[in-house]
Amino acid sequence: MLEAQKAQELLVKKIDACKKRGFLPAELLDLIEKIYARQLEARELAKTPSAETMQTADALQHSQGAPLIERSRFPFDREQAASLFTEFLGLVADCSPALAEAAAVVSKAVADTSLDLDKAMQAHLNGDEGFFSTWAEATPSAPRILPMLVQAAMTPSLEHAATILEARTDLGKTWSHGHCPLCGSMPIMSDLREKEGFRYNICGFCHAEYHVARLQCPFCLEKDAAKLEYYEAKEEPGVRINACKTCKMYIKQTDYRNLDRRALPLIDDLESLALDIVARDKKYKRPSLSAWGF
Repeated sequence: MLEAQKAQELLVKKIDACKKRGFLPAELLDLIEKIYARQLEARELAKTPSAETMQTADALQHSQGAPLIERSRFPFDREQAASLFTEFLGLVADCSPALAEAAAVVSKAVADTSLDLDKAMQAHLNGDEGFFSTWAEATPSAPRILPMLVQAAMTPSLEHAATILEARTDLGKTWSHGHCPLCGSMPIMSDLREKEGFRYNICGFCHAEYHVARLQCPFCLEKDAAKLEYYEAKEEPGVRINACKTCKMYIKQTDYRNLDRRALPLIDDLESLALDIVARDKKYKRPSLSAWGF
């Protein structure tokens, strides 16, 4: 991950680039910029256990594909996450009318305790969409508002914990399983790096970046070239869709060997929305939403 200051500078440039694309409303991108900038600050201040005190899978289990710590019990800073949730809820309330309306519903639910924030955070750890679907019905103007807020609030300390966990494994060694070696979640983006074109996946949950085999599906591990397809869009030079006929899923891959820019995966994902449209038209799907809930 980039250090916070450099990431902040890059964030401003990438949000501006997203605005020029015109795929998303400027006010939504302004909200994302504020939240992400705050996340970068918070990541450095998160309090999570030291690597030595984390109970992880043993070396044999890990070599056979077990993540170091299952997502459902992945460590995070609960106090920080609760504080950020309230802060981000306030930012959403000052955004568009639709988001403000949904934020008011969530605020009322927190106040009258019909929304248990601890249960919501555990639901995110569990990947429990059933929990959040109930709240989608309660916030029809912005159905994904609650999972977005919970994920955004927990992200800084989840990333901090992932950084600490990296000391317990070698993310530069080829990982031959279709999930994150740290938490077991699916990847959200993929990069080609260095002149050799080493491929790294970015986890959709803890955002760890880990080395994988280049010519295979990152999800089902299909290696038959006849079953792997690639699509590009002229609006997105250097980025393409890697799609798999076997599992019908896709991932976006950025080739940084020939691009004069640095990675900020969660924003790169937004900047390349044209490719998601191409993938949907081809009847492919992605296993996880963006970090922003869509």
